Amino acid sequence: MDDLLVAGGAGGAALLLWGEPGIGKTALLDYAAERAAAGTAGSAPATLLRARGIETETVLPFATLGDLLMPYASLFRELPGAQRAALESCLALGGDPADPPGNPYAACMGALNVLAALGDERPVVVLVDDLHWVDPSSQRVLLFIARRLSSERVALALGSREDHGESGPRRSIPAVQVGGLTAEECAELLAGTRAGAAVAGLRGAGDAARRPGVAPSVLADLVRISGGNPLALREIASGLTEEQARGERPLLDPPSLGSHLERAWATRIDALPDPARRALVVLAAGRSTAAGPLRKALEAAGLSLDALAPAEEDGLITATADGLDFHHPVLRALVLGRAPLALRYAAFQALAEVSTGPLHAWYRASATPGPDEDTAAALAEAALEARRRSAFGEAALAWRRAADLTPDPAARAGRLLNAASDALLSGSPAGPQWCEEAVRITPDPAMRAAIQGLLGRMYTWKGETAQAYGLLVNAADAVRDSDPTRACLLLAEATAAARLDGHVPAAVRVAEESLALASESGPERWYSLTLLGGALVMAGRTAEGRAMLESADRHGAGDPVRDQQVYAIAGQAWSRVEEFTRGRGLLNTAVESARRHSAVGVLGFTLAVRGELETRIGQWASARGDLTEALRWAEELGQLTCVSYALYCLARLEALRGDRVECEEHVARARRECGAYGIGCQEFHMTAVLGLSALAYGDHEAAADQLEQTLSLAVEQGIGNPEVVPFAADLAEAHVRAGNAARAGEVVVWLEERARETGLASAEAAAARVRGLLAGTPEEAEACFGAALKAHGRTTGPFDWARTLLCEAEVLRRHRRPAAARAPLSSALACFERLGAVPWARRAASELAAAGGLPTTAPSGAGSGSGSGGMGGVLDQLTPQEFQVSRAIARGLNNTEAAASLFVSRKTVEAHLTRIYRKLKVRSRTDLTRLLTAADLVD
Repeated sequence: MDDLLVAGGAGGAALLLWGEPGIGKTALLDYAAERAAAGTAGSAPATLLRARGIETETVLPFATLGDLLMPYASLFRELPGAQRAALESCLALGGDPADPPGNPYAACMGALNVLAALGDERPVVVLVDDLHWVDPSSQRVLLFIARRLSSERVALALGSREDHGESGPRRSIPAVQVGGLTAEECAELLAGTRAGAAVAGLRGAGDAARRPGVAPSVLADLVRISGGNPLALREIASGLTEEQARGERPLLDPPSLGSHLERAWATRIDALPDPARRALVVLAAGRSTAAGPLRKALEAAGLSLDALAPAEEDGLITATADGLDFHHPVLRALVLGRAPLALRYAAFQALAEVSTGPLHAWYRASATPGPDEDTAAALAEAALEARRRSAFGEAALAWRRAADLTPDPAARAGRLLNAASDALLSGSPAGPQWCEEAVRITPDPAMRAAIQGLLGRMYTWKGETAQAYGLLVNAADAVRDSDPTRACLLLAEATAAARLDGHVPAAVRVAEESLALASESGPERWYSLTLLGGALVMAGRTAEGRAMLESADRHGAGDPVRDQQVYAIAGQAWSRVEEFTRGRGLLNTAVESARRHSAVGVLGFTLAVRGELETRIGQWASARGDLTEALRWAEELGQLTCVSYALYCLARLEALRGDRVECEEHVARARRECGAYGIGCQEFHMTAVLGLSALAYGDHEAAADQLEQTLSLAVEQGIGNPEVVPFAADLAEAHVRAGNAARAGEVVVWLEERARETGLASAEAAAARVRGLLAGTPEEAEACFGAALKAHGRTTGPFDWARTLLCEAEVLRRHRRPAAARAPLSSALACFERLGAVPWARRAASELAAAGGLPTTAPSGAGSGSGSGGMGGVLDQLTPQEFQVSRAIARGLNNTEAAASLFVSRKTVEAHLTRIYRKLKVRSRTDLTRLLTAADLVD
């Protein structure tokens, strides 16, 4: 905690404390609060923001975020307009109920910038306990902030249970498991010393007075049973009989630590008078622990605050600054769980009588034992209100509970569909289960199609692509006659699922069916034409694919925000027919629109596609920035298909650069995290990149083994475009260098056929290059390499151009023509060095030395491309995020605009700019823009 506070004061840090109840997480947060108030390392006292999750508040949108930020609402007016509007909408401070939902990521950025503004004055410490009970929308904002604290003077500490599914937060931010006390610390705690009490942070001095001393053998048993848990240790010790404390009667091991605590507390609760037990149930059921609201609820239940006095005297509840609260959060659940059903209903009914709005609806629902349309309708209104505030997690929970209370099956199915839709937007994994429940209870074909369509979309992004394809096709078939437009769109979505599942012929087929159902002038026609064009290009039917993509352009483009995924697919398809400028233009439009409108749902996929294109045309520094950001978004949004794709693109870039360890780690991670979901295209990508990496380091037999698998998968999956993943020339070259000339010739024949079918210059050049390696005479080799270089001149690909020069020079030297080999070797070496292709540059340098030449910087040839080639070494100094910042500034954005577009704070942009200027040796934004423009990285 000390390190966190120091790091936060110096430039931002976050930490998750996790462990079992009572282990000491709250005590550590209390310690941090005391240190923050006193100031650390001689600094001024920090601004302290503190909140904790309450189980009954998990359904209230942005409840915890409001507790943290509302005292500083005056700072909202300093935020950029979109961020202020989104944040105020989330916190119910403004906005028209008729307005569409605000953007949740703009609200996240607004919250981050409020903390950054506070940090301008003095360090900020944010402490949030019981993260597992924080409402989902506030959790999302807190984790968003935690991942982006790099230059703000903000320390964020979160406390959470170990058993509440917090694997995501534990993986995405630094985490520490809080363990139990040692035997010596347990003895100190039980001795009632001041130090021991500080460690536990629990129960008052009154406990020590009634706790008996314990024998050493008993202490050892207490430590073993409690596991060093301070809360458990003190509660178990306080319940010992005198005989047990002296060791004269054995301690009975409970089935679990939790049952021992529950039994100890239950005994004390049961000993309370009846009014006190009833009042405890009201306190446990309520959201507020403040005296005013609590008094009203107790009065509605026929009780008073005085009824809680016995519980306070026993230490079960304690006085707070403005009311009463449980001694430990676990007691709230225990009290509710042990209360008879009638007492719980009475408590919730009393709370409903003194509440309004969504809170009233939830209390009323909790007091309703069975189906009740009026209560369900009230919860549906609460769900709509939560949706308007972009609190999709809370909206999903409200729809789900409303469905439970809905008597009519058709209406119940509709509310389950709404619940699942909002669950998808919130990132909750519950959506598929709710969809399947809804399908079972509705006979309506249109409703079933809508549910199956949503379920198919969920499975596509989750990586269960085969199941997604089946659901989407079945849904389309169900409404093909009654609603052809919906069927058209469902089949278009099935196209994407089929491609990801590795069934390209099926993707072409359903895309053709989708187009057949599209109206001549409707917007769905552009969608279908684009998807069909992309599928045809992937299948190797490039002339037909181009025609479809051209038709889509003539028909008119969709909205780059709403239809971002289609823009990305179109950009990818154009790049696969070597129309790189056209494809890049579409991708740039989609990325910049997404950044401007904070539409990040598909941003990870779009950035990954652009990164793959940039890798192909030699803009490797730019590709690294895009692909790193793509992976981060895919991880945050739980999009396993995109995680797999981004990892492949990064692994390919690392293979080209010669970072074999990172390449193999990314492949291993993709297989580990995504392999079980059956993403059919994954192994096609991964074997290709492992083969390329092995080839780069001269491991030719391993390369051939991997790439033979890639070829088999390409044929099996119907991938007829050799540039989807350019593996065939790698496979043929691996066989040549491994001494398998016959097999290399067979692979070249396949590649030549694909080059003729597709008309792709890059495939033609690659095939001619390998023909040159196989040539038996200098004249034959010269003709082959000449044809390869001529084909390179019709496309953009500096790395492949340099590979052709390297192969040509190797053959020339083999035929004892070292002088002729020097010029191509010098050009190849210069290109590899500009790109940062380390193993290839090493090979070229070795060949050049053997040919008697000296390294020189040669001018780029016709196929060397432009891009960041000449700037590669300079720009490679930048981290991926620094590169993205430099790109935003070069587009003319100011610091605030750049921060908003990259979802970081203004201070982070300023800190990155300082490092960028130093690394690139520039002094102004103009110099930076000039540098990136020269590298063709500014549009």
